[in-house]
Order: sequence, then structure tokens, then C-alpha cells
Amino acid sequence: MEVKKNYVETSTGQIHFRYAGDSAAPNICLFHASPGSSRQLNDLISGLAKNFFVYAPDTPGNGLSDPLPIQQPEIFDYASAHLQAMENLGIKKTILFGTHTGASIAACLSQISKNSCSLLVLDSVGLYDLEEKNRLLDSYAPKKKVSPTGDHLMWTWHFIRDQWLFWPWHEQNEKNRIARGLPELSYLHGMYIDVLENLDTYHLSYNAAFRFDKEVCFKGVSCQTIIASNKEDMLFKYFPKLKKYIPNCTEIIHEGWQSKKNAEVTTLQLTKLLKSLL
Repeated sequence: MEVKKNYVETSTGQIHFRYAGDSAAPNICLFHASPGSSRQLNDLISGLAKNFFVYAPDTPGNGLSDPLPIQQPEIFDYASAHLQAMENLGIKKTILFGTHTGASIAACLSQISKNSCSLLVLDSVGLYDLEEKNRLLDSYAPKKKVSPTGDHLMWTWHFIRDQWLFWPWHEQNEKNRIARGLPELSYLHGMYIDVLENLDTYHLSYNAAFRFDKEVCFKGVSCQTIIASNKEDMLFKYFPKLKKYIPNCTEIIHEGWQSKKNAEVTTLQLTKLLKSLL
């Protein structure tokens, strides 16, 4: 299914989004991980569009969306901007799907507009203790500037690539090695370009997600919820903890979407489950 692009105006700036599918079909909104943009969900958008109308925005300050006019935005601010964009596009009752940072945004959005959520999907969520949280805030996503020597170009590439090899990416030792390979180079390159275009703001949504009180938010979720992850995801280790926060949830372990082959399998898994619960 062809994936198209557009912009929607909000009071905090333009939000860029990808979309596909029949507008008369049930809606699903996809919120991407940090860093990058909805570009990384492209194959999932295309696959889900066979059964749903799919809306996938770039988080403000990421991809082609304007940054929020706030020095230190929080997850609530991102969720509020997305809600305004959805309302301006006439998206009302919808499935909310979020992965990593996007999961925090989707969960928060489901609470600030309870009538908008028909089903919530939380994929691969980091549930850090206080020590982990402080360490990640201190060093995981530093603000970067363009360097006259071009050092920022290599830093950005290693930042993107090493996230697939270590968790956290900058603590590169055997203990922190992730047992998975790199995705296709085109996938890495797309994320690399997205971060380069937002070098001054990419870190803001990351740090908002690290600060976000997920325990309070997730325990307050009232709509029907699916929790999901890929076993190779660096955040899969938090999956059992998430189940305790949302005990009545439905679970799914999927194949990811970093390749067309895996995205096809995941789309079938997710579509089947969503149809059974709607």
C-alpha cells in the first residue's frame, strides 16, 4: 500500500506525518521511537494500511516536524501537540500504537483524551530504576552542534549504528553487547539523516521519555491494552515489569519492522490481534 506524506498545522508549529489506507477503515495512529521519524515505521504503515487507515506523525523536533517552542518539553507536551494535530485532521476514535518514546506519548495521549482511544498498544518500553534513569539523562542523548571540522557527521553515524550493538550505546563492553545484528544499511541511513536534520532538538524527546513517570501513567491506563515487544529489542528485558503495571493486558511478541520480511510477519500478527479485540 502506498505511503503518502503531508503536514498539519497546530498552535505549536507544523507536524509532518505519513499516512496510508482507506479513510473509512478503522484508524490506527503510530508513534515512533527516538531518534528518527515515522520513516522507520514505513513498512509497518504500508502493511497495516491493508486493513486500517494509518496515521504516523513525526514527533515534534524529529523528522520534518517543527520543534515545540518549549525549552524543556515533557511527554505531556508532545502528547498534547499530537492530540491537537489529530483533532485538526478529524481523527477521533483510534487505536494508539507507540514504540519506545512513542509508547510513552501514546499512553499519555490515551489519558488526556480518554474518548480518543479505542485500543492502546505499548511496544518495547524502558522501565528504569532511579539510578538507570539518572545515568541515561546524564549521557545517553547529549545535545550536539554542527562542527566546522565535520566531527558531528561521524558522531551521528556511530550514535545510530551503536544503538543496535550495545545498550546503552555508549557503554561498549561485553556485558552491554546486544545479541542481534545491524538492520539494513538503508534503514540506518534514514535514521542518520533524521538525526542530522534535528541535531539541536533530537535529544529533547529522548530526555522527556527518560524523565516521564511511566509507572504512574501505565498504572492509570483505563482502555484495553496490548503490550508488545521483539525479543531482540534492547528494552525487551523490561517486558515482565510492564506486565505487572498493566495486569489485564494482552501480550504479543513480534518480529519487528526493520526489514520488509519482518514487517510483513509483524503486520499479520498485529492485524489479527487487533481485529480480535476491536
